[in-house]
Amino acid sequence: MRIDRRHIPEPPDTIAIADQIRALCSVITKIARSDLELRLKNHNSGINAIEHGVLRHLSHGVTSMAEISRLMGVAPSTLVYVVDGLTKKKLVRRGRDTKDRRREPLLLEKKGSALFASIPRMDASSNLASSLENMTEPRRRELLILLNELVAGLAGSERLYLGSEMDRDKESSTDPGKRRAALTRKTRR
Repeated sequence: MRIDRRHIPEPPDTIAIADQIRALCSVITKIARSDLELRLKNHNSGINAIEHGVLRHLSHGVTSMAEISRLMGVAPSTLVYVVDGLTKKKLVRRGRDTKDRRREPLLLEKKGSALFASIPRMDASSNLASSLENMTEPRRRELLILLNELVAGLAGSERLYLGSEMDRDKESSTDPGKRRAALTRKTRR
């Protein structure tokens, strides 16, 4: 008799831990987004977090609105309004695809690139940085290693973790053990 492992429930403690991690990630995401909004406001950037996200993806070479929508988890219809705003601000422009007239690749204007480059990625006043400062350096490194290991094990994470050191490590090795070792080496630097 063959056992279908997909129908075997996970041990309750694993489910409880996964639920707690999901809740904690939600809190971290909300606080990080609030920090970003404050940083954008203090920098007088004239853009919000979702516009910043579009600029970030464009700066990493993603030009398809559909791909940016998928990476950001934003509905394409919402993204159209965001891109329209960035176009009016002359930060982004719609290009032309000579092979497919239906496709309009997004292009980062010099002004958009300069604005994105001028905004600090993170600063010491952020809640996340402050909280990490309260931890010892070995604990911070351990947390980073564990989070990288968790993300590396999530199906589909390679498509969502754009522009990270993890991407470069994955390109150099498809073996999860080697990727984990590479991530651990990077984190120890």
